[in-house]
Amino acid sequence: MDRQAILDAALELIRARRAFVFATVDDRGFPQIRWMGGAFLEEPLTVYMAAGADSRKMRQIASHPQAQLMFQTEDFSRVATLTGSASVVTDPAMKRQVFAGIPGASQYFPGPDDASFGVVRFVCSRIEMLGLGEGMTPVVADI
Repeated sequence: MDRQAILDAALELIRARRAFVFATVDDRGFPQIRWMGGAFLEEPLTVYMAAGADSRKMRQIASHPQAQLMFQTEDFSRVATLTGSASVVTDPAMKRQVFAGIPGASQYFPGPDDASFGVVRFVCSRIEMLGLGEGMTPVVADI
């Protein structure tokens, strides 16, 4: 399977706007996973997420930028695990763009300039896709 086919399959899952999983690393070196509800995609594979500015995930990212995202079809027949690095976005213009690009962000945050609104930037370096090849053997592409 070529790199572009893997990238296209992952992008299809991200664009579907389903809930997804976000994993960070805590201060003890253990993974911490949580469901996330919205993402804003910047090509080729940078994902922005809304988060509470004072949340644990934001503190974890500041100490350990290694992270993963996992997107899936509704029936889990295809799963994309993205590995990369996360950072906290402080640029007000980007925060406004992300707020506008995530449907439902206004249900959780008063607005993009509110101090409680935080944004995570995830840059993918590797994709592992299940459900593209034969059986459940993963196919991998470095980005």
